[in-house]
Amino acid sequence: MEYNTVKPYTFSQSNRLLNYAHYNQPLGHILGANFKEALSILSYRIKRFGFTGELLYSTYGLNEAGVNYGKDIFNTSNIGAAGSKTGQGLKTDLYYLDGRVSYLLNPKFNLRIEAGAIYRNEKNERTNEKTSWLTIGLRSAFRNLYQDF
Repeated sequence: MEYNTVKPYTFSQSNRLLNYAHYNQPLGHILGANFKEALSILSYRIKRFGFTGELLYSTYGLNEAGVNYGKDIFNTSNIGAAGSKTGQGLKTDLYYLDGRVSYLLNPKFNLRIEAGAIYRNEKNERTNEKTSWLTIGLRSAFRNLYQDF
């Protein structure tokens, strides 16, 4: 389990060359700033079966009516505005659920077949965007586990 909160305008800088980003992607957190989130991941294996679940709830404030409320680290207006609080702006809630079941086919190469389902809902007073999809795949992960430390 994990909980994160980032105040508005964190990682922003009036000089775009100095803000906390690389190739126009925020480095501190994918949501930028001005958010609170709770994340929980559960993974369980029994014999050759694996079960993984992920639950994320996030709340943040979006910019509204051309005013920067601090989420976008590339918008440098209003940086350091007095009275800032986390979640200011258009209050938006994000729910993300991800569940997967896998079966290990070849332990030597960590080859597995996997099926999953993902649900995402982002809503505020102006919009309610829901996305869901099913996945199936063949996965392999080669690992070098060193025990010489």
